Amino acid sequence: MDYKLYATQLLDYNPSSVSSDDMSFMVKVINSGSTPKIRSYFRFRSQSADSYEQSAAHRLLELGLIQIIEGKFLSGSTNYALTEIGIFCALSKLEEYPPALLIKYSNNSVLETLVYQFLEVQTVKRCTASLYTEITRYLKECTARTMSSLGGIKNSRSEEQKNERIKELELDLMWSARMLVLKVAMMYSEANILRSTSGMTKDNAKVAVYELENDTKSLLAKDNKFKTFLNLTYEELVDGYDEIRNRSENG
Repeated sequence: MDYKLYATQLLDYNPSSVSSDDMSFMVKVINSGSTPKIRSYFRFRSQSADSYEQSAAHRLLELGLIQIIEGKFLSGSTNYALTEIGIFCALSKLEEYPPALLIKYSNNSVLETLVYQFLEVQTVKRCTASLYTEITRYLKECTARTMSSLGGIKNSRSEEQKNERIKELELDLMWSARMLVLKVAMMYSEANILRSTSGMTKDNAKVAVYELENDTKSLLAKDNKFKTFLNLTYEELVDGYDEIRNRSENG
């Protein structure tokens, strides 16, 4: 993954410039299907177009958080999509992510860097709420780490210093990704799947939850990206464990 591209395309992002109305409009764009359509003020000014939507759209276009995409000229609507900065803004500001955000923009460089280098799209699309919650927590951590690094990257005194700071961010984000895949692997052990249903009193509810989580476990077992990343993480864990054990035995 190109972490330099990931970081540099976010340098102009200013979270304080985005209002709650702006975020409401962005959620509408996220949830509006594969070709988001918002009624055009210029084509429908004879009708009572929603002024907040128009001002939010204009503002978000100026901030570079959304962009106009190709659509039918005579459809009476303007088609919008989030930009890279817009996706990062949504990931950092929304308390809960609409599932469409991670699926619709799976080919975007932000999500490719943070999620889809170690998970297939189908795994995220079909996962249970428990796995989706862990992915959400991980993304919140990634955006917080990124935000704390952007100022230093932007104010770097030289290209060398800038690259060093981007590399530090990359290591932090990769560490978070390793922790996530290890946690997910542990979550989907047979013992932990059974433990997750232990507080339920109804047998049919236990069976339903078990089957859902077991289906997600099967998805992960077929996910080549996840398996590759998990193997690499496990190898690093074993190497670290062996080095510490050997140092302890020889010390």
